[in-house]
Amino acid sequence: MNEQHILARMRRQHGLISRAQALDMGMTSRQIDGRVKSGAWVREASGIYRHEAVPSTVRSRLLALCMAHGAVASHRSAAALHPIEGYRLDRVEVIVPPGRARSIRGVRRYESSQMDLFKPVERDGIRCTPMGRTVLDLAAVVNRRQLDRTVDAVLRDGQLRLSDLYRVLVSHARRGRRGCEALRASLAERCVGHAVPLSEWSRMVANLLVDADLDYPALEHRVCRADGRFVAQVDLAFPKHRVAIELDSVRWHDNRESFVHDRRRRNEVTLAGWTVLNFTWSDYAEHPASLCKSVSQALAASEAQALAAAATNFCQ
Repeated sequence: MNEQHILARMRRQHGLISRAQALDMGMTSRQIDGRVKSGAWVREASGIYRHEAVPSTVRSRLLALCMAHGAVASHRSAAALHPIEGYRLDRVEVIVPPGRARSIRGVRRYESSQMDLFKPVERDGIRCTPMGRTVLDLAAVVNRRQLDRTVDAVLRDGQLRLSDLYRVLVSHARRGRRGCEALRASLAERCVGHAVPLSEWSRMVANLLVDADLDYPALEHRVCRADGRFVAQVDLAFPKHRVAIELDSVRWHDNRESFVHDRRRRNEVTLAGWTVLNFTWSDYAEHPASLCKSVSQALAASEAQALAAAATNFCQ
């Protein structure tokens, strides 16, 4: 056992060390129990000890709970750690997998079945929810005015883009998932008239499809006829499957000229042998699962047609 290594570990962890860590570093159970009995180490949580020379703080208690229960700092605790303007670390809030930990006095504990949807980040030596997930969690516990200030703060500071927040929203959207409606409403006010640039929206849809285990589509793809003549440029495409995706926005299409042009262009792409899918902002923001399912079905139909054609050619 190297005493200096143990003290160095405790300094990096707000004065804490776990029983498992101490054993791995060469201590025996008898030595650990002896330090606890003498008061040199104070039990901070189950299997977690704090050096008596280090005072207990919100940070040390938060870290102790994360270490003891496989928890992740969340909500207002995570907001303070990032930091997000308007929050300070004056409470302990954590998320845990379902059934992982009992109710803990003085701690706001939230069970989450969506912990696989994010990768925890470390802030001040403490594992916490990433920025986007933190904003979504906050949407479930703060009032609308504070949520709007929070969204303004992370966008203004450049910590997140609007597309980052929408990506978190659509990936976590589930029936009964608290916070989704409040965050969607807050973001919608910033997208009146679909103010998100079309190119940015295309990337947001592309990322959504990748999150649904589909390939990343080509952006601004040029569709050509068999003889090489240009037909049209589509927002997103799966060229191998000849599936095109067009994003319809009032901002770019709310006039008669565009209305007529878009439909002629769509017919030309279809006549060139492509399947054309059209989606609106509502499809993306409110029905992301249906959007992905439609694209997946179109790709599967294309593959089935290709196989059938290959079989016909083989038989001939």
